[in-house]
Amino acid sequence: MRGFNLEMSLSLEECLTIAMAAVLDILILLSPNPGAVRLLFALNLAIAAAVLLTAHAQSRWPRPWLQVFRDWYVIPLLIVIYLENGTLIPLVNPRVMDSLVIAADRFLFLGRDPTLLIQAIEHPALSEALQIAYATFYFLPVALCAILYFGREGRENFHIAASTILLGFYLSYLGYYLTPVLGPRFSMEHLYDAPLTGLWTFDFIRGLLARAEGRMLDCMPSGHALVSVLTVLLARRYAREFFPVALAWTLLLLLSTVYLRYHYVTDLVAGIALCALVFRVGPVLAGAAVSDGVKDLCPSGAKGDDGGPPGALP
Repeated sequence: MRGFNLEMSLSLEECLTIAMAAVLDILILLSPNPGAVRLLFALNLAIAAAVLLTAHAQSRWPRPWLQVFRDWYVIPLLIVIYLENGTLIPLVNPRVMDSLVIAADRFLFLGRDPTLLIQAIEHPALSEALQIAYATFYFLPVALCAILYFGREGRENFHIAASTILLGFYLSYLGYYLTPVLGPRFSMEHLYDAPLTGLWTFDFIRGLLARAEGRMLDCMPSGHALVSVLTVLLARRYAREFFPVALAWTLLLLLSTVYLRYHYVTDLVAGIALCALVFRVGPVLAGAAVSDGVKDLCPSGAKGDDGGPPGALP
């Protein structure tokens, strides 16, 4: 029987997803009551098994449609892993650290709360527009990946960008376990002058997101800041025509996170700082993976402008 040959058949995106599922299971085992989340433990094992079986199936029966599926199927796995955090974070680290982040915000703004100061520009039309912008967060990195996937340069840059973005997502998730933070919409609700109001879709979108996430401790570092800024940097490197759109989109997202009371400013600072690290490491790691043949991303092989691995920094 033919083996899996893991070194040759797994993409970096798949390796990162298996690693994240494994880390979550380790955190479950180290938690005070692992039996309470045994279904999530099994779910992570199923995620890893699904990745291995998909890679094996594509290597045994190479079909174009299966390759396309394999290039994109990590997106729903990413969302499943994200939703696990709602249950696992309070189990692993029950200490809520909003007070520390509020203190950091007040230090940066000379004793004032930026999430309260921004009430001065609140308007239903602006709330409507920013709530819609906030809800499009996942579409920003997907749009960049789609541009690279269907572009003329081959799919090396797609896999470099996709794996770098995935690395950013997963590192932000791990950050939530180190610094569990609810966000100002919960911890500072009593300090706002009035609830936010919109025009037409505001309540529907806000309610939909609230039901999907619940009271999740997922603010620090800001994944919105990390991934959106990371997408801008990757667009500047690999898809210049998309760069202005990505930049404007990201500025709206960053404003929306604070205006809509989802994030503290300190969350954004931490997310952007982590983004700088991911952008430094991610493309180099991904470029080396492509060059070394972790997955046959493109028959021609990938080379950077200097002849080195794609994504390598000058």
